[in-house]
Amino acid sequence: MALTLAPEARAELARGWPLVLAAALAIGVGTMGIGFYSLGLFVQPLQAEYGWSRAAVSGAATFQQLGIFLSAPLVGWLADRWGARPIAVASFIATPLALLALSRTGDSVFAWQALWLAVSLAGAGTTPAIWARIISLRFEHARGLALGLMLMGTGTAAMLAPALLGPVFAASGWRTAVFAMAAVTLLIGLPASLLVGTSDRPAPGAKAGGRFEVNRQTSVLLVIAFLLGLIVAGLIVHLVPMLVDRGMAASAAAQVAAGVGVAVLISRLVVGYLFDRFHAPYVAAIFLLSPVVAALLLWGGGPVVPAALMLGLAAGAEVDMLAYFTGRYAALPNYGATYGGVLGIFCLGAGLGPMLFGKAYDALGGYDAALLSSAGVLLVVVVLIATLGAYHTDKTTINP
Repeated sequence: MALTLAPEARAELARGWPLVLAAALAIGVGTMGIGFYSLGLFVQPLQAEYGWSRAAVSGAATFQQLGIFLSAPLVGWLADRWGARPIAVASFIATPLALLALSRTGDSVFAWQALWLAVSLAGAGTTPAIWARIISLRFEHARGLALGLMLMGTGTAAMLAPALLGPVFAASGWRTAVFAMAAVTLLIGLPASLLVGTSDRPAPGAKAGGRFEVNRQTSVLLVIAFLLGLIVAGLIVHLVPMLVDRGMAASAAAQVAAGVGVAVLISRLVVGYLFDRFHAPYVAAIFLLSPVVAALLLWGGGPVVPAALMLGLAAGAEVDMLAYFTGRYAALPNYGATYGGVLGIFCLGAGLGPMLFGKAYDALGGYDAALLSSAGVLLVVVVLIATLGAYHTDKTTINP
């Protein structure tokens, strides 16, 4: 793949790969990486210890997404004004402290969910809200691929967090596992933050950025982000229950769902590469036809492995797409605030989607209506993306 990159793109990657690696590690051990993909491991231990319902334990995911919704626009604005490093450093110190507080949770669902909100707020500087800004400022010709490589950090966390933390949960209990999460977050995230440097800080006397840039495309991006978060998160979270309802064994359904993580990694790399070679809205529109087909396959009782892989392709494309589009339709001095708003709205949708899918199932006794509605909404999203139009001209980058 590297041989087909333009010389300018290869030169950017040769200079900037340490930054891409640092960003991937940072978000991998952050709120949207190990923080999110470890949540499922808590369900059974807390049910066994406190007798809580599954909904009560998994409600932590909603509060975690709420924290990103509330904090992403603010940290994006701060990064536009002061640079990313102080925010990232503070976050990678605050997040382990919040996790240690979480490890002291007692028999209170309210405290459990409130502490996950606190972990999410503390981890505001560990999300792509500031790391995608850094990458976008450093890369022009290889920006799509660099963002895709960065976001592979969360895909890697999706595969490694259950595999590495699962034995800790089983052998030493969930509180010890939280200690391990805090240690990993600090020992990997803090050094990665220090590697960023200060070159992304606005130059003295430069025109101040740090506002959500309002134009047609960024306004449409907010709609796209919310609908994508709502539908894709709902489909992924409810994939295993859908398969079990069809008579598949829970273990087999989990193996099918694991394919989603593999597809996410592949999608982020391929989509980022294609964004640098073709008009990105057309590439994204094609990739986002895959969850439409997946929803229809699941509705019609079709093969489940292709459906799961198609969902993974969509999940891999969505965050990469939103990060890339922001840098093409908003001025880079306003990138942090604009992408923070877009990412926050996406996380709001992702927090609501699984709950709404569950309510639809409870009310109608099945997923058919949710699946057909998902296909229809996603077709609207595809049209909105395909009609975003030409990029805005902004070549403001800084050398790594």
